[in-house]
Amino acid sequence: MNATIHAIAEQCSQPNAGLQEQALLQLRPYIEGFLDTNWLEGELNKYRNWASKNSDPFLQRSLLHRPAGFNILVASIRAARDWESICGVDSSFGPPGGARWLTRVASSLAVLEHHADHLLDSEARQHLRQRLQEPRQQVWGVIHELHTFAFFVRKGAKVEPHFLRKASSQELTVHWHGVGIPVQCKVKPPGSGRIIPQDVFTDLACRIARDAKASGRRLLVRIGSSGPIREEDVEFLRDQVPKGIGSGMGAALVTNRGRTFSVRSELLSGQFTVETISGYLSSFGFHIGMIVGEPEPAGNVFNAVAVVGIQANLNEKKRAWYSLLRSIQDGARQLRNGSPGMITIYFADPVRDFEDLCPVPGQMRVLIGKRIDQYPYVGAVIPASEPDLQSPRAGFPGHVSIYYRKPWPFPNDFLCNEPS
Repeated sequence: MNATIHAIAEQCSQPNAGLQEQALLQLRPYIEGFLDTNWLEGELNKYRNWASKNSDPFLQRSLLHRPAGFNILVASIRAARDWESICGVDSSFGPPGGARWLTRVASSLAVLEHHADHLLDSEARQHLRQRLQEPRQQVWGVIHELHTFAFFVRKGAKVEPHFLRKASSQELTVHWHGVGIPVQCKVKPPGSGRIIPQDVFTDLACRIARDAKASGRRLLVRIGSSGPIREEDVEFLRDQVPKGIGSGMGAALVTNRGRTFSVRSELLSGQFTVETISGYLSSFGFHIGMIVGEPEPAGNVFNAVAVVGIQANLNEKKRAWYSLLRSIQDGARQLRNGSPGMITIYFADPVRDFEDLCPVPGQMRVLIGKRIDQYPYVGAVIPASEPDLQSPRAGFPGHVSIYYRKPWPFPNDFLCNEPS
């Protein structure tokens, strides 16, 4: 760890730590140093080849557009490198959301190395490297553990990162004034609790937006579905739009591998601002939607380039609720027979309000409280989520909440609105 990264790690170990955007210039090569060079360059080449036919640099830099299941670290490194090439010419160009995403992961890794360097022997580094390079959804586990470690360090606690050992069944122990508090980290990977996975929809919407921009058209695309949209449906549905399917007087029905969808596309006109983007997208009444816009040269107004959404009447609350309860149950099983501990649950998809996961409106805290009461060795459940990169003002981290046993068995310092 060089002096610059050491200073960043010390800064990010303090309460309410923040970083200047330019720190990414040091943090990007730092996190790359934990990865196998040949593996990384090979994955970047795969990503470039895929992106040349399916994506756009803006979508990659801002939304980390990638194939469903592709390692998100690789996509964010590509976004950061791309930003660096631009800011080298135009220093006023700040890192977009996808590039900034890497800053937080790399800074959490720096905090880990700064405070647990004595544990990072060759075996631990190899284990960490393997997990950072895992495909599809598995990489989210180590990302969550890194953020959780950094969170408790910022609270002034001493933290043992058991997750550095391959054979360890424990993840973290937080030491606070002589008390050891076990922490179990659970991840809800992309699509958990959803009939239509977020990453599959994002890939589909970005491909359609890319094609619209390439053709010089501004399009509103509505896709109707009565059930799941699968990875194998993405390319099929994308191809319907440039063919003109559903661009006539009404929606057209199309079938792919036993699933029938409706497709409707029409020319789009409209503008939005940072403040109105949520309302503008909500006005279309989609079950899940995406908007891509281009900023006007002078001002904060964006011209809508593409709006893509799924029209469906799907009630996912029960599915999401049971998915959350399974994570609490799994964490409680690991904490069983020990001192009261915490379960941190990280949603790889953005969650704007955890109350939306509850099947009974306004009863999230009550129902989670009843669940915690079933486990005397669980003191708190802390859900957190990824930021919504669609929002131009996406915060890092995303939404976070805490549900705890009464009386609260841990220090009041842990009661705060910060990432798990």
